[in-house]
Amino acid sequence: MKRVTSDSGLLDTLTADGYDFFTGVPDSGLRAFIDDLASLPGDRHIIATSEGEAVGIAAGQYLGGGRPCVYMQNAGLGNAINPLTSLCIPYDIKPLLVIGHRHTLPQHRVMGDVDDRLLEVIGWDNYILVCGENNEG
Repeated sequence: MKRVTSDSGLLDTLTADGYDFFTGVPDSGLRAFIDDLASLPGDRHIIATSEGEAVGIAAGQYLGGGRPCVYMQNAGLGNAINPLTSLCIPYDIKPLLVIGHRHTLPQHRVMGDVDDRLLEVIGWDNYILVCGENNEG
């Protein structure tokens, strides 16, 4: 697990670390990262309609030899838990999760208080929480 305070330059860091495919659900708190993803060829970035779908897409990329990253807002983390625990963990599929950590607005507070603990409970340690001031609408 890693915490960062900004998503600026994150794509460059991840591609330098070997991540070669990106999928997820857009989040305004990850605006710079998502803007940077627009520069990738279409076969290296797929926008998903749900976090669970993104995990499934990433699992396919991983099994095909890719090194995928799934991005999401922490409010959507609950949607990713079942595919992580029923697909990824049993088959040792390890996409990186980039999670926009929101925690101050009422609609984000519960998941913001438990996102890292929830991942710890399922034994998932391949994630980055982007903990900047990303609580705007």
